[in-house]
Amino acid sequence: MGLRQVGVSIAFGLLGSGVGLGYASAASGTDITPEQIEGKAFRLERAYLVVLHAPVGDVAKVLKSVAAAVGLEYGKYDHVAYIDGVGIEQFRAMEGSKAGVQKRISKQPTKVVSFSVAHDATVLQKALQAVYAAHSYEEPVIYVSEVWRTRSTNPDEQNPNRWWNQKPK
Repeated sequence: MGLRQVGVSIAFGLLGSGVGLGYASAASGTDITPEQIEGKAFRLERAYLVVLHAPVGDVAKVLKSVAAAVGLEYGKYDHVAYIDGVGIEQFRAMEGSKAGVQKRISKQPTKVVSFSVAHDATVLQKALQAVYAAHSYEEPVIYVSEVWRTRSTNPDEQNPNRWWNQKPK
């Protein structure tokens, strides 16, 4: 699948370590790297995306723990995370688990929580340790992907869509 915008074709694909991006310049036919993708108000940087399942009662505790460990910073903001609506996670304990073998499948109201951290293995390790320290499950469901995230390079003061440029209603 591809996307063509401003003379650049961006193709998304799955790789063993996460999401892969392939780029080719429409004008020159030469490959460009994500570091070279830049707009009037943004640039790209490497990051880790952490996505986890947490029982509804654990979400605030897990995010507090992670924010204390790594800040959850995104530009000039901290505590940045996405919390999905309530879903149902199902599981059944097997031999060797703390719960012991269970015959029935358990279902638990759960939220999906995601956040990104700098592309630094030490920061990622601290974030994961903070999740494990605060999460109530023996085996939390956590996915880690290497990704590219945008970063603002210009406050775009004239953009009428920015909240600070809108008149109160």
